[in-house]
Amino acid sequence: MDRDVTARQVRLLGDVLGRTIADVEGEDQLVLVERVRALAKAHRSGDEAAGDELTELITSVPVDEARVLVTAFAAWFRLVNLAEDQGLVRRLVVDRQRNAAAGAAAFPESLGAALDQFIAAGLDADQAAEALDQLSVRLVLTAHPTEAKRRTTLTKLGRVADALRDLDRADLTPEARHATEAFLAEEIASLWLTDETRVRPPTVIDEVRNGLYWVDAVLFDLVPRIYRELADAYAAAYPDATPLETGRFLRLGSWIGGDRDGNPNVTLAATEATWREQQQLSIRLLRRSIDRLHAHLSVSERRGTSTQLATRLDELRGLHPRSAAHVEDRYPQQPHRQFLALVYRVLLATEEHAAEPWRADHRRSPTRYGSAAELVADLQLLRGSLREVGAHAIADGRVRDLEVQARVFGFHLVTLDLRQHAARHRDAFTALYRRYGEIDDWASLDEASKVASLVGELTSPRPLVPALIDLDDDARTTFELFRLLRRAHERLGPDACDTYVISMTERASDVLAVLAIARDAGVADQLDVVPLFETVDDLQRAPEVMAELFALPVYRDHLAARGGGQQVMIGYSDSNKDGGYLTATWQLQRVQRALAAVAEEHGITLTLFHGRGGSIGRGGGPANAAIRAQPPESVGGRLKLTEQGEVIAARYRDPDLAHRHLEQVVHATALTTLPGRRPVTSPRLDEVLDVCAEEARAAYRALVHDTPELVAYLHEATPVDAIAELNLASRPARRTAGTGIEDLRAIPWVFGWTQCRVHLPAWYGVGAGFHAWAGEDDDRWRELAELHDGSPLLQVTLANVSMALAKADLTIAADYASLAREEVRDAVLPRLIAEHDRTVTALQRITGHGPSDGDAELDEVLRLRDPYLDPLHAVQVRLLARLRDGSGADADEVRDAVLVATNGIAAGLRNTG
Repeated sequence: MDRDVTARQVRLLGDVLGRTIADVEGEDQLVLVERVRALAKAHRSGDEAAGDELTELITSVPVDEARVLVTAFAAWFRLVNLAEDQGLVRRLVVDRQRNAAAGAAAFPESLGAALDQFIAAGLDADQAAEALDQLSVRLVLTAHPTEAKRRTTLTKLGRVADALRDLDRADLTPEARHATEAFLAEEIASLWLTDETRVRPPTVIDEVRNGLYWVDAVLFDLVPRIYRELADAYAAAYPDATPLETGRFLRLGSWIGGDRDGNPNVTLAATEATWREQQQLSIRLLRRSIDRLHAHLSVSERRGTSTQLATRLDELRGLHPRSAAHVEDRYPQQPHRQFLALVYRVLLATEEHAAEPWRADHRRSPTRYGSAAELVADLQLLRGSLREVGAHAIADGRVRDLEVQARVFGFHLVTLDLRQHAARHRDAFTALYRRYGEIDDWASLDEASKVASLVGELTSPRPLVPALIDLDDDARTTFELFRLLRRAHERLGPDACDTYVISMTERASDVLAVLAIARDAGVADQLDVVPLFETVDDLQRAPEVMAELFALPVYRDHLAARGGGQQVMIGYSDSNKDGGYLTATWQLQRVQRALAAVAEEHGITLTLFHGRGGSIGRGGGPANAAIRAQPPESVGGRLKLTEQGEVIAARYRDPDLAHRHLEQVVHATALTTLPGRRPVTSPRLDEVLDVCAEEARAAYRALVHDTPELVAYLHEATPVDAIAELNLASRPARRTAGTGIEDLRAIPWVFGWTQCRVHLPAWYGVGAGFHAWAGEDDDRWRELAELHDGSPLLQVTLANVSMALAKADLTIAADYASLAREEVRDAVLPRLIAEHDRTVTALQRITGHGPSDGDAELDEVLRLRDPYLDPLHAVQVRLLARLRDGSGADADEVRDAVLVATNGIAAGLRNTG
């Protein structure tokens, strides 16, 4: 039934899009689009003549018609994605209804299901509350350039999604349905007439606003719902227990505006502007929530108030007498309503102050909130008073939601992480010591000497840098950033930023350098200094580095000031680009276990920060399954992970799907607090995967790092160069000016291979690794199958490989390869084909099925989408060839059409980088 509804919506959207093309571009262009569509479908059904005609037609169309073609198919995919999302929502609603009707205890992977497992594990109410008190989930939004859609487009798509949701309503009258369909036609016409590509790269603040859009539109109101559901699930599981009062177990973070690694546009001014933007939006959203509550608090004065609330109400009246007179006149004999109205007035004063420049002489004033904690205290007074007069339902409903919003989002909205490359800190110390005439080249010292000098600084009372920093611009900015951080803490509190991530951490000195700068700026006790281990070699070295740090008294003192906890970030993207998917996955698993053991040995509470991307090659895939596959001891109820690029839009565009994602993540994390969790590995699995991963790495590096033609192939046979012109992000595609694979960021690396349908980062080397261990030995292949059946890690890993291989199409890849020089193509393409076949064979022998065979839904999605993707790929290849032949008069038009095709392919595959 649901598939029929989705199919009807797809047909409706297709019809409206077709009418739009005819109205705007002309009937002849619609005829062209329909002809291409029909030929592509016939070719996918096995009609070779149709394929030849399609190729001839696409090759012959002029650029302006090619642009109409790619725009049409790109728009179709964007609209179909919305219909499919709405179908997922319908299925989710139906599944929940069936679950409830069947009398099941809780919906699978919900918070209620987590509490059911607590009971099954034998936890009593106190033990469950203690376990949940450990719970800490932080999702960190990032601005990596994997979101190909502009915010303008996202907003329009959001309105189309709202219309589709309205069309699902059973009570919709014929007149309302007609009006909604007319609205759809208007929005789709507006989408068609809006430029698909940006005329300029977004600024950092553009990216900040894009990220905050999802907080405003969905997450600010959704997060308190998750808090309420956990409390309700606990009450249902333990009805006689005291109601659960959780801490801030679910929080949001962001790198947008704070990630400086390789991005010269994230200046000090940009980071300050980011904090100000977040502060102002947070206060506006809190005011929005209060606006919704005003009429809700009309509790009569006859019911009384608590003594504490009455005292605070008198205080607020004295601070804002004009406002007090107004609210008393407007809400007579309604003290709770008056109180909330005056809280609103204090928030207004806070917002007005937030708009002023950040000055060094920041002073507190009783007429405004000095911190979000003061607002929370007022809301707690309000809840307490409502409870005292018997209004429990009101106190524990939307008023509690408002209190949760104030506690979780505060005045900072999302906690901004700062990130910088370790080399920048080394350069800053080199410049500093040279300026002082103490050490001429600090960066060239051996590790022991660096550590000794930094420990000396950390134990010395002397300032590290003078008040006026007279160093070169890069060094000065590195030190000034921490002074800006201090001002942010003064204005917004420590939640403004509590994490400083060090990219490409190699040694203990990389961490100590940042700690020394933070101590000098007076923020060390409010800051987690977080090493990020990215390459395979760095991951292998990570436990040794952390053990060295934990053994240093000066670092132990820092951790004690931070509550005995240590964050460590592990990178999925660069480790994959360095060693391939299987190697990176296994090394990440190994390092998590080793880091957990080191932390336990030293009595440190470890939080692992997972730098996961959206694509399989960057750690993507279903989040709930990925969390369950982690070593339980490495999570222990604490999880921090990045939400990147197109993943943000895919997960948070619809409130119901966003809710499902959040409850699944919290559910999986909560289960890691249970005692006696089954290990996700075994000595034999370790032994086998050690060999397979090493062999996979050798095969991967032989192609990616040791084949000179690979770089040329990437530039000639994929659209990676065009991607640099998509104006996707404020950050350059390369960390440095080099042209090698190591200089290219992981995101365009994955994006390029995705566009040409190779998906290399998600599978290359996997087949070689398993074949090297098992060879022609049937017993070994059977053992691999048995290990797979008993290992959540192998199950998730090979499911992701299967998904990537299902989306790969080496026939299309060969079409892109025709763009490359013959010697380049011959050096790479046959090896891609051979390893693809090896990996498919390994997948079949271990899991019992090939790509997509075990996933009927994915197979159906690809079957429906491929005929529409084929023309996009074909047009993109022909346009790339034309673009590379020379810069004719229409070069700009050709380039624009290439970029539209790139966006369309990303939408069709539902992932980019």
